[in-house]
Amino acid sequence: MVAQLGTGEQSLVIKWFGWRSPIHYYLSPTLHGRAMTSWTIARALEQVSVRTPEPLFVYSRRRRGFIQENFLITANITPHQILRSFLKSEAFDTLKEAAVTDLALSIARMHSGGIFHRDLTTANFLVTENSEVYIVDLNRARRWQRLAPRTRLLDLARLNFEASDPHLEARLTHRFFEVYGRETAPVSDWETGYHRYREKLLGRRRRKARLRSLANGK
Repeated sequence: MVAQLGTGEQSLVIKWFGWRSPIHYYLSPTLHGRAMTSWTIARALEQVSVRTPEPLFVYSRRRRGFIQENFLITANITPHQILRSFLKSEAFDTLKEAAVTDLALSIARMHSGGIFHRDLTTANFLVTENSEVYIVDLNRARRWQRLAPRTRLLDLARLNFEASDPHLEARLTHRFFEVYGRETAPVSDWETGYHRYREKLLGRRRRKARLRSLANGK
C-alpha cells in the first residue's frame, strides 16, 4: 500500500509492505525485510549519484522473528509522471529524449555501483517537469561488488521504451544504449545484447501465458 502524507513540496510518501503470499510471512525470520532493503538500496543509490526519492524513515516490527509491520517513508517527488505514460504522451520528443538520457546515466551508475534492480520496468521511474528521472520500487534489488555483463543485460531486458510512434521508440532505445555504453563497462554492443535478452524474456512470458491458459481450460 502506498499513500501520500501532506501536500505540496513538503509532502511525504509512505509505502507499507504486505506479503505476496502467506509463505513469505513464515519465512520472514530469515529475510531482511522489503522496507529495510528499499532503505539500504536507496542510500546506496544516493552514494553513486542516482536519483531516487530521499529515504527518511524505515520501520520493521518483529514478534519472535516474524515481521508484523514493515514500512518506509520517503520524500514525495511532485509533480511527476510515470515514465511509461510520459513516453506515450504528447510531450515534445526532445523532453522524452532528455528523460531517457537521464535514465541511462542513472542506470549506468547504478550498475557500476554493483546494484541489480531486478524490476526495471518503465512503471518504476518517475519523471519530473525538467525530465529528471527518479528510480523507485527498490525492494527486490540486490547489491554485489560487481555486475557481470550478463547480469546487467538481465536487468536491462525489462526496459521497454514504447513511445507514441515506432520511429521514436527506436530512437529512444538507441539513445539509451548510446549513453549507457559510454558511461559503463565496455562491451561490443549493449543494444544488440538488450534485444537478444528481451526477446528471451518475452518468449518466457508467452510460454507462461500459454501454460496458464491451458491450466484454465482456455
